[in-house]
Amino acid sequence: MLLHTYTLPPFHWIFMLVGAIVLVIVNLLIARYIHKDAIKRGIQNSEFWLFMGFITGVLGLILYVFVRKNYEERK
Repeated sequence: MLLHTYTLPPFHWIFMLVGAIVLVIVNLLIARYIHKDAIKRGIQNSEFWLFMGFITGVLGLILYVFVRKNYEERK
């Protein structure tokens, strides 16, 4: 049989849902940190970094850490 379907027991879907919710919350926290730091440093396209932080998560945070070195922190 070439096409065999596999159904997951109900509790697997619960773990997947909880994992997705945790991922969204972590990405929101990363995006919030990036946006606040970008505003503090005076980066004009802080909304772009907010979007990048939410979509890419940890990879966006790593990229932002390298880019933000070009800007000085304002107090």
